[in-house]
Amino acid sequence: MAVMFNKLMCRFGIGSTKIDLVLNKKDYRPGEVIQGVYEIIGGRIEQKLKRIETELLQYDHSSDKSAILHHNTILSSSTMKVNERKRINFSCRLADSYPPSSESISYKLVTRLVFDDGINRIDHDDFRIIAQQ
Repeated sequence: MAVMFNKLMCRFGIGSTKIDLVLNKKDYRPGEVIQGVYEIIGGRIEQKLKRIETELLQYDHSSDKSAILHHNTILSSSTMKVNERKRINFSCRLADSYPPSSESISYKLVTRLVFDDGINRIDHDDFRIIAQQ
């Protein structure tokens, strides 16, 4: 009965496997490589991973629109055991043409951890692009 309850709670995101993209720093220059680590922590039940998706988004506050500048997918067939911890390296090169962050332009990385049962966990990480010197 407890296993069924835990599975149901995971469907609502309570006690399920979590992901956190930890960046090495928060400020980058155009053309630089963003580096970090995905930290994945197992939940109350085993869950089979399907993929990790990360999108680099640019948000234009003046027009209230966002654009996907880069998309990265890591396919997986592994299973996260209860309370298991995994670390996977992350990197993404910024284009030289991206404008610096400002009051009207901001950037973030949105990471989705997708499981075989269709449930997703989402993580958001803001960072800044600073002007070349």
